Amino acid sequence: MTRPSGADPAFRLEDIVVGRKELSGTYVVSEAEIIDFGERYDPLPIHIDIEVAKASPFGGIIAAGGHMLAIKQLLLHDFSYAGGVIASLGHDEVRFLKPLRGGATCQVEIEWLAATPSTSKPERGTAVIGLRLLADGIAVMTLKDLVLMKRRVES
Repeated sequence: MTRPSGADPAFRLEDIVVGRKELSGTYVVSEAEIIDFGERYDPLPIHIDIEVAKASPFGGIIAAGGHMLAIKQLLLHDFSYAGGVIASLGHDEVRFLKPLRGGATCQVEIEWLAATPSTSKPERGTAVIGLRLLADGIAVMTLKDLVLMKRRVES
């Protein structure tokens, strides 16, 4: 599957507006994809066995947390800031709030929480991004992402 990227190669730390919120495009996750991901990476019965999942407190197949993180990562490439990212430095406060089920339309909402220039490397800085994975408009996962970003450097 190929998705067009909204990444802007000219985006830099200086373009961040702290407090600004943005919404990604959409991605529909299927039950078959949830089962396939579960079979490959997290074979708990609630992710792969329809009958067991129906009898569980969830009442059906639900996506693994790792799958939710992967969908979030895919949708991040819709944002222009992706062109200025050097690397993710890690996730904090990851919370799985509600089950993600097949047929849901997913989106990511980001909020810029901080943008800090490096004091030792002027070509870099860090940003903190609050993220919400939405399924049919309802938050199913939240986290904070610490990202190493490119900066504009005067030559």
